[in-house]
Amino acid sequence: MSDGPVLDAADWWKRLYARRYETGLYPLLLEYPDDSFDPVGGDYGADIDAASYFRSQWTDDAWPPFRKWPGLARPAAASTDVDVCAGEVASAVVHDGRARCLALVQVTRGADAPAALNWLGMTNHMTAQELSAVLRSWEDRFGLRVIGFGHGSLYVSVAARPTDVHQAHVLTAEHYLACPDVFHVDPGLDWSTYHEDLMKRRAWWFWWD
Repeated sequence: MSDGPVLDAADWWKRLYARRYETGLYPLLLEYPDDSFDPVGGDYGADIDAASYFRSQWTDDAWPPFRKWPGLARPAAASTDVDVCAGEVASAVVHDGRARCLALVQVTRGADAPAALNWLGMTNHMTAQELSAVLRSWEDRFGLRVIGFGHGSLYVSVAARPTDVHQAHVLTAEHYLACPDVFHVDPGLDWSTYHEDLMKRRAWWFWWD
């Protein structure tokens, strides 16, 4: 973990990301040298099923409304530019000043990073193992890649976006069940068009109180 902001952090992130299978280390951009990690080892929540987690959080008044639990959003078509998209989002995160420190985590799959670090950013809502299970599911279905953390923020890239309205509505429900806070604290977020944004955006941002 770096002691502070790194010069050319995005370029470093891309080089380290490209070598993750060779090194067994996955790069993360951090807002600043972090104190919200408490690594304890374990299996990264491999026994947790994302669908079961979402179902456990579902209530009749969950948003957006469905008559019954809709199941997981249908996977998007495979994308060939997953790594390119990840690099672009890493550059944007650094350019915006949201995260310029670097850490290396002993995982090859970014979705495992929260569980490997026992990240505490979402501890008031879910466990790090549950978050990793959700992120692995989004990796498989939407080409997600973990880019970095703030204390309570998570930045990810998404190369394969939903392409139809129903698929996007169900994915919106998954976002709400995983991170309801962002739907309540972002003054610029329009609930009625969030699903439309998911059909366009190549980056997702989550924040937990």
